[in-house]
Amino acid sequence: MKKKVLVVEDCMTLAGVCLSFLRDDFEATLVDTLSGALAEVERINPDVILLDIWLPDGNGLDLLDAYPPALTGTSVIVMTGDTDKQRAIDAIGHGAFDFIEKPFDKERLLEAIHNALISQQGEEVDDLEPRGHFCDFIGDSAAMQSVYRVIESAASSDATIFITGESGTGKEVTASAIHKMSKRRQGPLHAINCGAIPKELIESALFGHVKGAFTGALAAREGAASIADGGTLFLDEICEMDLELQTKMLRFIQTGEFQRVGSDVIERANVRFVCATNRDPLAEVR
Repeated sequence: MKKKVLVVEDCMTLAGVCLSFLRDDFEATLVDTLSGALAEVERINPDVILLDIWLPDGNGLDLLDAYPPALTGTSVIVMTGDTDKQRAIDAIGHGAFDFIEKPFDKERLLEAIHNALISQQGEEVDDLEPRGHFCDFIGDSAAMQSVYRVIESAASSDATIFITGESGTGKEVTASAIHKMSKRRQGPLHAINCGAIPKELIESALFGHVKGAFTGALAAREGAASIADGGTLFLDEICEMDLELQTKMLRFIQTGEFQRVGSDVIERANVRFVCATNRDPLAEVR
């Protein structure tokens, strides 16, 4: 029995391409509105949903809130353009399995669907072999296949990534994998543990300082921002960072500009931010 795929797309050209890719292996249904998608989810209970973000009657991501995939056994794959990468990555945090960038080819679409089915069933689908190794990870279970796909999806963007989890669950390994799979892989990956550096030294560790900036500053020092220029800056245990530093961090994140401690010179660095914490970040914000 063929698996059921619901295509939610209002661009008829792209929808037609999707259906042509799916017709041999899946039972595909097309709708072009959010209301239509809600009705079809109830009617056919699809195994996979290919979901466009911008629909005539609403935001496609509202479907994730209406029908959490973890509760229904349905995997959602978001279809996105370049300008919506951050929104698509956010969707993964709200329950989407994966996202694919438009325009996509048949191989990429079928790979995403097959990986979603593997994650659901915990078994091989159509001879697609699970990976036992991925960067520094080891594991071929269905759960790990899902982790690998999320990392690959996140790595393809230049968006900021937030990794959460208890100590020992592999947050630093995940950050390293994101860097290795990204277009910045030739640049440096520089990690800084925000919880291991004293409050009075964290600004210097991040942005550097000039000679004589404070007692003990016997020589100028380059900070993590400069070291990671052109690559990835991994801020581990970000929730341990002192609140007073957040204004300067916000400016750096928004503009790429910073000043070394004791200097009036504005410097620039092009970094991709990957952050991690073992706390609940939403609770910390509250």
